[in-house]
Amino acid sequence: MKDLQDVSPEAYPGSSASIADVLGLAEAYFIAAKTLFRETKKGGLIAYAPAYLCALHSTELFLNAFLRHRGESAAAIRGRLHSLENKEFVSVLKLRKKTAQHLLEATNRREYLIVRYAPELTSNLAELTRLQATLDEVMRKVTAHIRSD
Repeated sequence: MKDLQDVSPEAYPGSSASIADVLGLAEAYFIAAKTLFRETKKGGLIAYAPAYLCALHSTELFLNAFLRHRGESAAAIRGRLHSLENKEFVSVLKLRKKTAQHLLEATNRREYLIVRYAPELTSNLAELTRLQATLDEVMRKVTAHIRSD
C-alpha cells in the first residue's frame, strides 16, 4: 500500500492504482450500495440518494477496472467524465439491452451529478430496481471478465 508521502504532488490520485485496487474499490462501493439500499427506510428518492450514489460510483469503478484491464490509461479514463456508455462494454461484456440502455441514459441524464448536487432533479433518475439490476450485471460480468484472464 502506498503512502501519501510516496506519491508526487503532481501525480493525479489513482493514476498508479492497479486493476485489482480499482476492482477492490468497486466491490467496496458495491457492498456499501447494497447495505444502504437494504437499510434505507421509505422516503422517496432523496432518502435513497446515498445508496444511489454508491451504486453509480460502484458501476463506474467496475467499468473503469474493465477499461484498465483492456489497456486504457488512467488519464484517458479520467477524461470520460463519469460516462458509463461505451460500445465496448456492450460487445465484450455482452450486456443485456436494458443494461446498455440504462448506462446510456444515466450518462445522458447526468445522473452522477444529479444525485450528488441536485435534489430537486431526483425525479429524473432511473428507478431504483433498474439501477440495482445494472449494478449487479456490470459487477458480475466485469469481475468474470477480469478474473478469466
